[in-house]
Amino acid sequence: TWAQILRSKYLQTKTLSQVTVRPTDSPFWKGLMKVKLSLFNRTKFIIGNGASTRFWEDTWLGGTPLAIQYPSLYRIVQRREVFVATVFQSIPLN
Repeated sequence: TWAQILRSKYLQTKTLSQVTVRPTDSPFWKGLMKVKLSLFNRTKFIIGNGASTRFWEDTWLGGTPLAIQYPSLYRIVQRREVFVATVFQSIPLN
């Protein structure tokens, strides 16, 4: 299918949020990358195990990404591309 072709050519082992535009990408893919941020800002994610949902930049808790809900925290955070699962694994449960 077309999704498998795009995944193997552009994503490989990355998620859509991790991919950036390269000069050699097709015009179609470059167009998708231009609307990626808009898509993420209007899409709500079901986190499942949290391994592919970005903690700060995906909408998974509330109506907007946490980066927009808490901009002062987002400005000082060191790992902006961290995933939900990674954050929750680092929280002690005691």
